Amino acid sequence: MLVEDLARYGIPEKYIEKMKEEKVRTLYPPQAQIVEKGLFKGKNLILSLPTASGKTLIATMAMVHTLSESGGKVVYISPLVALAYEKHGYFKNFFGKDYKTGITVGDYDSSDQWLGECDIICMTTEKFDSILRHNVQWVNRVRLVIVDEIHMIDDPSRGPTLEVLITKLKMIIPHAQVLGLSATISNADELAKWINATLVVSDFRPVKLYEGVSFNSRIHFNEKDGYDLDEGIDIENSIVKDTMRMNKQVLMFTSTRKNAESLAERLCQTTKLGLKKGEEYQLQVLSDEIESILELPTRQCRRIANCIKSGVAFHHAGLLGQQKRMIEENFKKGLIKAIAATPTLALGVNLPAFRVLIRDAKRYYAGVGSMYIPVMEYKQFVGRAGRPTYDSFGESILLAKTEGDAKDLIKHYIYGEPEKIRSKLASEPALRMHILSLIASGFCNSKGSLTEFFSRTFYAHQYSDMSLLEEHISEIVKSLSEWRFVVSKGGIISATIIGRRISELYLDPLTGKRFVDGMAMLDKRKVADLSFMQLLSNCIEMKPLLSVGIKETEEVEQFLLRNRSSILEEIPEEFDTEFEDFMRSVKMSMILEGWIHEMTEEQILSRFNVAPGEMTSRLRNVDWLLYALHEVALLEGHKDILSHVRKLRVKTKYGIKEELIPLVKLEGIGRVRARKLFNAGLESLEKLKRATVESLSRLLGTNIANSVKKQLGEKHGKIKEEKQATLKKP
Repeated sequence: MLVEDLARYGIPEKYIEKMKEEKVRTLYPPQAQIVEKGLFKGKNLILSLPTASGKTLIATMAMVHTLSESGGKVVYISPLVALAYEKHGYFKNFFGKDYKTGITVGDYDSSDQWLGECDIICMTTEKFDSILRHNVQWVNRVRLVIVDEIHMIDDPSRGPTLEVLITKLKMIIPHAQVLGLSATISNADELAKWINATLVVSDFRPVKLYEGVSFNSRIHFNEKDGYDLDEGIDIENSIVKDTMRMNKQVLMFTSTRKNAESLAERLCQTTKLGLKKGEEYQLQVLSDEIESILELPTRQCRRIANCIKSGVAFHHAGLLGQQKRMIEENFKKGLIKAIAATPTLALGVNLPAFRVLIRDAKRYYAGVGSMYIPVMEYKQFVGRAGRPTYDSFGESILLAKTEGDAKDLIKHYIYGEPEKIRSKLASEPALRMHILSLIASGFCNSKGSLTEFFSRTFYAHQYSDMSLLEEHISEIVKSLSEWRFVVSKGGIISATIIGRRISELYLDPLTGKRFVDGMAMLDKRKVADLSFMQLLSNCIEMKPLLSVGIKETEEVEQFLLRNRSSILEEIPEEFDTEFEDFMRSVKMSMILEGWIHEMTEEQILSRFNVAPGEMTSRLRNVDWLLYALHEVALLEGHKDILSHVRKLRVKTKYGIKEELIPLVKLEGIGRVRARKLFNAGLESLEKLKRATVESLSRLLGTNIANSVKKQLGEKHGKIKEEKQATLKKP
């Protein structure tokens, strides 16, 4: 089907021209099939297609038709923040000023009413779920819902929310079209039947994928001739050397962060020798930028910067978001030749390469041991191989140690079927959270209506026997009632004020109970920052917590002994099942206390092995939980701690002691610069006003000094004059 043929389906000429500008001349076979199966007729569709098979264009075509024909809203749902931002950027560029595109991914205690003015809204699953809890009216105007990575319904942590969200949307906006985009799964038909959708399955890829395995210094493929690799160096370096010889790039997937870092460092010499003229200078500039993102670089910053100089990078959740984005952008540009990554990269932004190497086909699972990774995960990895418009084919390579190992890998992965996806909704934390939400938002008001709702879920579709789920529902409603979050009268269940607020704050009800119970102990404890930090650290939203190593046990125990009087919960006995988690929460409290006492990122990395990216992620959770704690304390009448919690939130956000709070409110002044100012005697805004630009420049640099003076209300011209006068001094 030619792209011009889309005019017959009501696609405006201007958007056909935009597709041509993106070098789309004809639709791929599955894209044409999807059009013929009702994409423009409002039919629900589930698309089970390989990576890079053109799912984004399908979503875009559906958007164009919906916006042009019905004038309703379009919602794009992503499981990942990075993916939501990537698609938002694409849609915003494609539609320009014709339609307003918005994105919202955070702040779970907001209805974001401004989204009512947007035509296209990009959100994460959790954000859309939280918006529905606020009963926003603009949802009724949604005519198209695009669910990207819909197979994530199988994910134990995020799947239940996606499942409940889809169930809600089917009830709230039953006439809206649902377009589910999925990787290849073996039971996509079950998903399609649940949503009442037409299923389109295809193994088409615009770039041919050759799947192979490497052992004994050779890459073997079933469908084509293989390659002999250089001997005398390890297999990974051989593959990178061979790839660069072809003027191509490679992604390498490892099982752990440590493996990714060590592999990247081992590749440095090989990638450096293969750089083109001028690339070494560009990489040096990039290396300097990546190293200096933090005010005080950590050893991890220096490690990644050193790798970048040679044209190779590692990529994992321990890196800062800005560092990861810079690596991704420069890999796309071709400047970075190889990336050693953990599996999270396969689920993130679109980052194709000519070759993909699966270095670790096995992974350690707690309580189970070393096992093969799922076939579906392998398919996600190899889906990155082959870049449309750049490559006529792509290659994926499994690394084997022996010929026997190679045969096992070929059988298990290359010829293996992806696992079936299963509902994870029956887990108690997921049910607990969503049952309170359904009651608080008025969606359900009795055990019967709750049972009716859950009978519409994917869980009920897969497991027709609802008896176990009904039992769980009764137990959870009973607990919510005991915790004073719901009340039941004459069979009608409604949320209390505190129960409704817990739901709006997007908290697990068990966390809400911990908050309420903790505040009931305030009069019996010596309240300190640690009191709140430990309370938060033991919440389900902070899990998984860091384990307490054998060498750390004594230090954590001593810390607890010194601070027992400040703990806002009963301390379990050593033989209690909760004791291990409790001690982990104490360790997390130590880390947070170190942070607000101005330990540097390097000190935290060295002492606790918590990388800056992971610390940033955990601090985001702490910020949200502190806000939620403040709101619960307000409702519970504990106004005496509100100021303490607000100050702790600022201290935690910036990693500072209380004395620096006035200074960090200035733009460009972080924890390091604020401490410099304070130590120089400039501890207040008044003293900063009296200081000269010259003295501030010596502490902060000229640009920051000028910015501070401007923020304090001084005219720009005056700043310029003082700067000129300073320059004239000998």
